[in-house]
Amino acid sequence: MTDSSFLRGRKLEDVVMEAVAGGVTMVQLREKNLSTNDFIQLAQRLKARLHGIGVPLIINDRIDVALAVDADGVHIGQSDMPYEMARKLLGKRKIIGLSVESFADIERANKLDVDYIGVSPVFATPTKTDTAKPFGIEGLKKAVEMSLHPTVGIGGMNQQTAAEVMSTGTDGMAVVSAIMGVDDPRRAAKEIAPLNLPPVGGGIAVEAMTPLQLPKVLTIAGSDSGGGAGIQADIKAISATGSYAASAITAVTVQNTLGVEAVCPVPTDIIAAQIKAVLTDIGADAIKIGMLHAAEVVHVVSESIKGRNNIVLDPVMVSTSGHRLIEESAIATLKNELIPIARVITPNIPEAEILTGERITCQADLRKAARMLSVNGKVSVMMKAGHLSDESVVDVFYNAEEDAVIELKSLRIISRNTHGTGCTLSSAFASYLAQGLDLNDAAKAAKEYISQAIEAAKNLKIGNGHGPVDHFFGCRL
Repeated sequence: MTDSSFLRGRKLEDVVMEAVAGGVTMVQLREKNLSTNDFIQLAQRLKARLHGIGVPLIINDRIDVALAVDADGVHIGQSDMPYEMARKLLGKRKIIGLSVESFADIERANKLDVDYIGVSPVFATPTKTDTAKPFGIEGLKKAVEMSLHPTVGIGGMNQQTAAEVMSTGTDGMAVVSAIMGVDDPRRAAKEIAPLNLPPVGGGIAVEAMTPLQLPKVLTIAGSDSGGGAGIQADIKAISATGSYAASAITAVTVQNTLGVEAVCPVPTDIIAAQIKAVLTDIGADAIKIGMLHAAEVVHVVSESIKGRNNIVLDPVMVSTSGHRLIEESAIATLKNELIPIARVITPNIPEAEILTGERITCQADLRKAARMLSVNGKVSVMMKAGHLSDESVVDVFYNAEEDAVIELKSLRIISRNTHGTGCTLSSAFASYLAQGLDLNDAAKAAKEYISQAIEAAKNLKIGNGHGPVDHFFGCRL
């Protein structure tokens, strides 16, 4: 269970993902002091991070927020919306947990088809000050015996109490401060999780999670033998952000952190066949396009994906080491055939200068370039500001569907490990669109992801040149 009062400057999503990496199997978002809008935005970000890894997101109390973000379920208390109304609103496939504060509450819950009950509190705890008299271990044992539903102990759960609590036969326990309130939530979760496993045949049946349907992203790009950019970076970013990655390779590059030594094109009929193979079987909720080195490649790709939605185009032209990756003749084809069918394009400043024919030297130029590249307001544009010299990096996102501009600000991170940042950002953007986020939320989530990946990689030593970002920063042991 989350509690933002324990964050101490950390991002809630990061703490949660660390805890999940340590063994947490369900997350309950519990925020008492956020506005509805802020609560929804936080829930969307957290859902995007959890999506596809089998960890349900439960919203505490707020049925409206659960509905808004299509969470896996809700947890309600005795003074919240009546269970019958909550079930009618959410439907039969969502998880609903109900807190019980007395044995009489358990008897009443036995007449309901709740998915689990939260026995609250087992012990007195500073995170729940408005509760009834604690059940204690003996009371929890009795609750487990009485209940017709799976039980979860709430209140005072930590490393010291876990073994005794689980010895009562309860199916699980809800932990707040023992994970949220420590410096290393992953380690804390690892210490508690082995004691918090349900018995064979027990636990909570989560019908909504089976069969598991992952959002699917097809990436069409070149291969980077160094693993930092191209298809390799795309697959890492798509996977790390919770989607399934399929690929069509347009070229094989010979490269490492020091630069590109050679490029070997893949025949266009093989490119088209790869795309067809993926789309006719696996499908794609979003398509990310990267390195297309020649005009005939641009043409075959545009023909192969016509009519598809959620196309994110990263107009790759020059590698981080300065190697030209696109033929001059391909640029016109890119502008005429591919950009107009994209939903989003994500150029950096050098790429935008080539596409617009104009110099970009300041923040105001980014807004102008974004609108110039929008094909008369039909294509959304994420203008990346990394090549400016400002202390902060303020990317500009022009949402063509709303005809509005938002600025996405982050501190500039000084690092040599920036290989593949463009591939990573655009892939994350496509992944979040595949998961159903709207344009602005997907842009914000992708910006947050790449910023964290750069920050996490700044002290890594991979190769002797421009190293890659750390795509799996949330899963590093």
